[in-house]
Amino acid sequence: MRYWSVILLASAAVGSAASISGSADIAAQWSADGRFHFFACEFKEAARAFENALTEQPDSAVLHYWLGKSYGRLADVSGPLAARKNARKAQTHLERAVKLAPKDGEYLQELFDFYVDSPEWFGGGLGKAAALLERMNPQECNAEIRLQQLADSRKEHRGVGWWMRCAVLRTSGTIGYLVP
Repeated sequence: MRYWSVILLASAAVGSAASISGSADIAAQWSADGRFHFFACEFKEAARAFENALTEQPDSAVLHYWLGKSYGRLADVSGPLAARKNARKAQTHLERAVKLAPKDGEYLQELFDFYVDSPEWFGGGLGKAAALLERMNPQECNAEIRLQQLADSRKEHRGVGWWMRCAVLRTSGTIGYLVP
């Protein structure tokens, strides 16, 4: 009798491990699909794929990072109303990635760039960027470049008007990512 109960417990454990592995495989497939769409400048499809991957692995810093990047690029090419919604989603996911992996320099730099490039009413702001810069490792983040970027943004006073002018230039499609 004991023998069969041990076999049943072992098979249940193998079955749950297989479902966990299946979940990871599904998330990996969605993640690969999301990156394919991201690099093809299909940001809406990329965001959808990363959202699907996050349903399988909700605490993945990598998935939150890529979803934040996707929503950030989607905000860049959207009209003003959709841009604000997408920028807020970008902020949420980038901040979540940094919270899950606080030492990852790439995540910190992406969040810093979001704060510098987005107006406060989109969730960005130079104050947030300056506070984040203090948490970053100076050797990893090219501190001199980041400080210069912050100083340039303060000079330009990147408010709503600046963002709207840039948004008008980018609304012709995603060509802005291909041409400097």
